Amino acid sequence: MSLVRRLAVCLSLATALPAVAETPRPVLRLDVVVPGEVVRLGDLFQHAGRHAEVPVFRAPEPGHTGQVPAWQIIEAARRAGLEPETGDRNRQVSVTRDARVVPLADLEERVAIALASSFGLSDSSRVQVSFDRGTRPIAVETEASGSLDVIRIEHDPRSGRFDAVLGIRGSTRSERSGGFRLAGTANELIEFVVPARTIGRGEVVRASDLVVDRKPRNALPMMTGDTVVSLAQAVGLAARRPLSPERMFRTIDLMKPELVERNANVLITVELPGMSLTMRGKALEAGAEGDVIQVENLQSRKKLQAVVTGLNRVAIVTPATARSAVVASSRAP
Repeated sequence: MSLVRRLAVCLSLATALPAVAETPRPVLRLDVVVPGEVVRLGDLFQHAGRHAEVPVFRAPEPGHTGQVPAWQIIEAARRAGLEPETGDRNRQVSVTRDARVVPLADLEERVAIALASSFGLSDSSRVQVSFDRGTRPIAVETEASGSLDVIRIEHDPRSGRFDAVLGIRGSTRSERSGGFRLAGTANELIEFVVPARTIGRGEVVRASDLVVDRKPRNALPMMTGDTVVSLAQAVGLAARRPLSPERMFRTIDLMKPELVERNANVLITVELPGMSLTMRGKALEAGAEGDVIQVENLQSRKKLQAVVTGLNRVAIVTPATARSAVVASSRAP
């Protein structure tokens, strides 16, 4: 067989054979998230193959991120027998440890629950907790699924300062460090009522006119024993003076609604044994239900003391005054 013929046969055989796939070279990842304490080649490289489980270095603490020079990782891979791509040699690799993160809101709630009883409260939402500046959420291992517990807590009621140690069951990090120390202030929140708008003198207060607010007790130096702290104390009463929006007010600032205005025409009722008499009059004073005001009989022009009984209605209840009113009315032309 000639040389040309043999070459043609070899070429035909070569095209008939299946191509052998090349194994891709490992490629470095620049952002890595690892679940455990150890970072392995499989975490750092795509296509690490049989070298994937080779440990390289310890991972950061749960929830933390570290920066590692790429060239150091590439050299460690070569020592382990891996030949990666080297194009990212001058870059930094970000390595983050996955974690179960307990947010600050959950930490505040746990401290509030622990302190509620010291304030004599059954509702922990009435305890305001503020951590010191720089306090961060707690991060532990992802597999630590135990409850968040208060191991120890101390509170100074005068200053409001507290120191607490919290732990998470099943967390190696929590157990190794003896828990996580937190410090800050905790104060009882006091509820009180403020107007949502300006309420004029004599205006009857409705529930929609008021807002319930909360502030720490130590932030309310002007609060007194008769400060209005619930809607029930104010709704249905009238303002004795103008009430300003968002400002506390007292029960002394309220009164029963005025049913009789000054100079209003009123119906005067006189009750005597076996006799009831009504007459027209004029209110010389304003008054709420039950108030004793001075009125004038429009027939006799006599001034009388009467009790407000309803809207523009008064009654003379003193027998001597009642008789005098009847006699004066009967004598009037």
